[in-house]
Amino acid sequence: MKYIDLQSWPRRSHFEFFRSFHDPFLDICVRVEVTGLRNRARAAGESIFAAMLYESMAAINAVPELRQRIRGDQVVEHARVHPTFTVLNEAEIFNFCTGEFQEDRAAFFADTATRAAATKALSALDAGHDDARDDLVYVTSLPWLDFQSIGHAYAARAGDSNVRLAWGRIVVDDARRASVSVQLTAHHGLVDGLHAARFFKALEERCT
Repeated sequence: MKYIDLQSWPRRSHFEFFRSFHDPFLDICVRVEVTGLRNRARAAGESIFAAMLYESMAAINAVPELRQRIRGDQVVEHARVHPTFTVLNEAEIFNFCTGEFQEDRAAFFADTATRAAATKALSALDAGHDDARDDLVYVTSLPWLDFQSIGHAYAARAGDSNVRLAWGRIVVDDARRASVSVQLTAHHGLVDGLHAARFFKALEERCT
């Protein structure tokens, strides 16, 4: 992790401008082709959710602005950010599972499966990660809905700048092309449409 030098940072004026907003978050929802991801996951017997989570986190980590966070009056840039995602238990109640992004795909899949299984066994909501870390990406998957956009809940505290990521149901067209709506939500003081576009380009390149 490193601290951004605000005095020489080209985004300083944008950062100061947007951080005063009541809702400073930028939301962009894009339909992403995931034919390759779907086919590879099925052939390997992998979880499509885990495959999408891995590729999404790899794409996020490839964009420095998506690893930046506001910490008080300063801005930090993490070397790597990690997912915290929702897991349903047997009562169909969700809980939060915090993972660790690893470039080693097999290691990431194994670690994610272990953490998800432990989270699934919890009966009460464990939201302790919310205030503890700013190197997380809040991930939500809604495999039942092909949504066009999604809104998020925000904690009643200043300085929240964690990236949010959501995707819906994978849809297959008549040509057997698979696609899914993916929404990226980020603090506009740190992230512009250009940076979001770089994420979506990287994600689609990894998934087609």
